[in-house]
Amino acid sequence: MKRWTVLMVVAVLLALTACRPATPTQTTPEQTPVGETPTLVKEGDKTPVSTGVLTPNPVETSMPIYGGTLSYATKLPTSFDGHKKLAYSQSSYMPVFNQLVIYNLDYKETTPENLIGDLAESWGISDDGTEITFNLRQGIKWHDGMPFSADDVVYSLDKMTDVNRSAISDWFPAYERAEKVGDYTVKVHLKYPSAGFLTVLAEGEAVIQPKHLAGTDDQTKEFMVGTGPFMVDEFVVRVHIKYQRNADYFKKDKYGNQLPYLNQLIIYEAQNVVVNDMLIGRRIDFRGPTAGVATVNSYQQLTEGAPELLWQKLELDFSAVMFLNTEHAPLDDIRVRRALGLIVDQESLIVGFTGDARFGITDIGILGPSLGLHEEEIRQLMGWDKPYEERIAEAQQLMAEAGYPKGFKLNMLSDGGATMTEGSLSLVFADALRKYLNIDAEVNIGLGQTEIYKRRAEGNFDLYTSSLRVERDPTRLAEYATTGGFANYSHYSNPEVDRILGGLDRIFDPVERREAVWEVERILLTDLPMLPTGTFIGNLMPYYPHVKNLRWVNMRYSNTVRLEDVWIDESLRVK
Repeated sequence: MKRWTVLMVVAVLLALTACRPATPTQTTPEQTPVGETPTLVKEGDKTPVSTGVLTPNPVETSMPIYGGTLSYATKLPTSFDGHKKLAYSQSSYMPVFNQLVIYNLDYKETTPENLIGDLAESWGISDDGTEITFNLRQGIKWHDGMPFSADDVVYSLDKMTDVNRSAISDWFPAYERAEKVGDYTVKVHLKYPSAGFLTVLAEGEAVIQPKHLAGTDDQTKEFMVGTGPFMVDEFVVRVHIKYQRNADYFKKDKYGNQLPYLNQLIIYEAQNVVVNDMLIGRRIDFRGPTAGVATVNSYQQLTEGAPELLWQKLELDFSAVMFLNTEHAPLDDIRVRRALGLIVDQESLIVGFTGDARFGITDIGILGPSLGLHEEEIRQLMGWDKPYEERIAEAQQLMAEAGYPKGFKLNMLSDGGATMTEGSLSLVFADALRKYLNIDAEVNIGLGQTEIYKRRAEGNFDLYTSSLRVERDPTRLAEYATTGGFANYSHYSNPEVDRILGGLDRIFDPVERREAVWEVERILLTDLPMLPTGTFIGNLMPYYPHVKNLRWVNMRYSNTVRLEDVWIDESLRVK
């Protein structure tokens, strides 16, 4: 799939690599693995191979370098317990803790076929899908020297799924219990088969914590004892957290180099409004692994203040859609819905939402880049595979065939206000409806949630613009598209969609699961109970050229935040 790229990072890296020393530099030798020389990536190993459904990330072509300090700034949390899911906490605890499974950073997708083991070396699923057996890595130690074992996994799974101890317990509706089978084997019993259980374990909040430290105050440094690449060295409330390299970390990179490469990681306390100034002033090395740039003003500030910055895009798997109330005439006529779909100009809608098309994705359906159909098929299904003028003419013909050559009145409801929200997107689309289809569109924005809830419940709208938050779990599409779904604002009903989505969580085979998801999207883009807008608003992630091997998948709190295989090339640092 073609996806918009902010910068051809590989080309830039190749140019920069030509200027670097041939011999790798190591700083602070006493903290560097003894006898460990970074292995240069072989020419044939540089680029992850596209599988047709997985999109390769940019590849760093230079040799890893040990040592150095990486820094960024964000707001520090009030708790380091990932299971509590507090704002800003993921950045602080993820370098310390590991998970059972994670996503492979070689690729962008957050789907089952891109899952790899973290603390789990392997796993198997019973024939009926209700038992998952995890075989754990051996020889791992917690930062305090205590051995890691199955007891820690059972403790953590029970804790993160307990409504009284966890804010993410509702992510695991299928979980029944975890059983210690051996010191390094855990069997998870599910109430029913759930393919989504594994993908939820790859969320950054689903960290494994030490059983022997249960009850430790989660607002203190003492709580931050993990198995991860970095250990907390110093925590000063509202100032910073400093981490040092875990010399006993259990991982090596794919070429046999001991991880992590960095000697030190520093996260400074800072409000979001000053982080850009810190980056321009070179007080930090990058804007951070989770919060990038999502507005035109911020992007312009950084490109003008620090033109040497490199950029990647963190794409997110949710967007706004326009729900069409299929109980209201004439939207109950597929010809009218098809006409509306034909005049959707996603680039204009994205600009209306954010101010710049680079923040969204064009030629995309209702599902995000990890889950959705290829853009070629989307263009065909939506009728976007022809010039816009032809699309307008076809839409006008459909309106005439449906009996509305002079248009009709349309009551539009939208979340948000008139600027940089779903509301501004709605204003752009309303203008197109008036201009091309003579539709008298009344846009109701800025009403407040109470009034929006009331109008939704009463069905007092023809078109409603709001978020569709499927993200990494396609089973959540049932909330929006199945008969009686609580977020089925279109009042849409299709037995085939109900059937496929009803059985989706029981499909463990990644290929079969993906085909089922694609079939649902095909049906929805044919029936058009909702219109795709392209507003999968990603973050542009800036970093200086001396920061190497940063990669993002299509989710905010992935193992990117762990920074275990990132390094610093001081020869490229701008003084």
